Amino acid sequence: MAEQVRIAVVGPFSGPRSAWGELLRRSARQFTEPSLVWELHDDRGDAESGVLRAGDVTDDGGYAAVIGHFNSAGAEGALPLYRRAGLPVVLPLATRPGLLAGSGGGALRWCPDDLGQLRAIAAAAAGHGLARLLVGHDDSDYGRHLAALFTALPAPPLALSALPSPWKPRAGDAVAVCGTHVGVAGVVRGLRRAGFDGRLFATDDCSVGEFGELVGTAGRDVHVTRLAGGPERRVEAAFTALAGALSGDPAARGERLLARIRAHADAAFTVDGELDVTPGAGDGHGWEILPVRPTRPGTRGTGGAPAEAASFDVAVVGAGVVGSAVAAATAAAGARTALIDAGPAVPSATHWSGGIVRAYDPDPEMRALAIRSHQLLWGRSSGHARRYGFRRTGSLVLLGPGDLPEAVRGVVELQAGGIEAELLTVEDIAERWPQLAAGHAAGAVWEPGGGCADPRLTTSEYRRQALATGAQVLDDTRVDALEPHPLGALVRLDGSSVLAHSVVVAAGSGTPALLAERLPAGAGTADPVTRRIRYGYFDRGGRALPALVDLVTGVWGRPMPEEPGAGTLLVGRPVDEWGVPPGGGTQLTLEQVQYVRDGASTVWPWLREARCLGGRHGTDLYRDDGPLLGVVPGEPWTVVAACWSGGGFKTAPAAAESAAEKVLANLCRQGRISA
Repeated sequence: MAEQVRIAVVGPFSGPRSAWGELLRRSARQFTEPSLVWELHDDRGDAESGVLRAGDVTDDGGYAAVIGHFNSAGAEGALPLYRRAGLPVVLPLATRPGLLAGSGGGALRWCPDDLGQLRAIAAAAAGHGLARLLVGHDDSDYGRHLAALFTALPAPPLALSALPSPWKPRAGDAVAVCGTHVGVAGVVRGLRRAGFDGRLFATDDCSVGEFGELVGTAGRDVHVTRLAGGPERRVEAAFTALAGALSGDPAARGERLLARIRAHADAAFTVDGELDVTPGAGDGHGWEILPVRPTRPGTRGTGGAPAEAASFDVAVVGAGVVGSAVAAATAAAGARTALIDAGPAVPSATHWSGGIVRAYDPDPEMRALAIRSHQLLWGRSSGHARRYGFRRTGSLVLLGPGDLPEAVRGVVELQAGGIEAELLTVEDIAERWPQLAAGHAAGAVWEPGGGCADPRLTTSEYRRQALATGAQVLDDTRVDALEPHPLGALVRLDGSSVLAHSVVVAAGSGTPALLAERLPAGAGTADPVTRRIRYGYFDRGGRALPALVDLVTGVWGRPMPEEPGAGTLLVGRPVDEWGVPPGGGTQLTLEQVQYVRDGASTVWPWLREARCLGGRHGTDLYRDDGPLLGVVPGEPWTVVAACWSGGGFKTAPAAAESAAEKVLANLCRQGRISA
């Protein structure tokens, strides 16, 4: 068994700010694997305790790295201790300005600093036509520090000043409250009791679900600043980079480990380790302002809905590539859209997808969706497609003798759809790619415009579009049930609910639990069933290879231009494991690696000797009769987009277009939006 690598996770796992520590705890659980041990150190969100915990970590001497220190003041005091010990530090959420100035790169920070969020609040207030923004705080050290930064900002044409006491509100006033989510909630309730009914802004510590419960009905017209995409995204990205770096090189320490973390990161950093903000980005880059969702546990309104349940035109359940693309389309059409994301604790199949992109599929229904997806996204200009993580490597599909008649029809359909494609003989394959072994095949379909994409980047771009056009992302929450309601649907969440006139379920392996008997039975298996997907990264030795799917053996592979696994061939082989729980991981056993290697070397013979540099596994939802894409029977009115049987990523743009069209047509019939 490989030696275990220990990582210290420092954060508030108890006390009033423990809701934030839970983000770290969840990611530590998500990335649990035999070789990595995440050890929690509770600093209660307190600066002094943070420095004490840093002393504990450095005195131990057995840690490879540190992740955490949510409290910026604690991080500031702890960083010199870590530097002296040579311990790399990953900071997902510490936002104090200048925290890493002059540090020389001993730490990497995944978030922009507080000046950006304060400017974002000022811009939002000015954009609402407000004349004066009064800045208050919750009397905590953190709140006072943030308020002092805020009132010192130049923010024309907005007038910024400290909230006076006593204070008489006047027309056009708005108030920003700085501090911890518990303290700010108390200030907000007090302002409402005092008669202030204007707009309120709360700083980013309030971007946790618990804040909505604490403010209750006082949360009307309260807007919360948060890191763009949600703080859990930053935490997950930081854990992903650190886990990837150590999984690929368990012995890496100090500067070498920092370099590997940078290489695995989804972002760029300055020399000092600060997030490298895009040149020319606006003052509020990296931050977003969202309305709070006030809740009062146990309070019910009409029809069994919570009294403060938010209302939307459409609720999209599932924030993988299909759900995010649906939300982008419906929001762009003017529909009030909620994108419900279970968060890093329940990663979607997209998170683990191989990301092969091609237009040919032996199934006519999937092929039609893939052709349309090529027209919508994958076949567009290189610059446009690259924004979604697409790389054009060409796509090769190996065929058995029984596959040839359908392939002939398929190539004609691809060409009619404007896609370059040809049918190759085995001799053609050997001549063009001598590093491949295709003697077991009867031919192949070749698409020069095919390739592969980074599924996370594709999803992130759709999510960005959804947010930019007004969608609200409900992060880190579980959908417990979909129930009929006089307004359409009541979507019961973990601790709250939303109302929606239409629902889209794009929840992957979680779809059967939500829709149960509403899923139409096919001629094959009575119910959709989950299946394990498992693959490894193998050193491709600089070989230029196309993305490849072998319909004869079931193996597939594609070159990896992006991290994790840059410079490798990502190779998968079917695994006969059915009815498995949703989820995934980043580890394969030696036996699992050998199973993938044995199958894949029939196509890539050089893989018998190639180094395996890691692996991962996930879960897909299979259905004998193909995908489910359309309105399902029963109430509430629901569109489902699921059961892609492992090949859905390439068809996501068209699947999302179809689902969005059905939803928008329904909203038009109801008079909710105009055609």
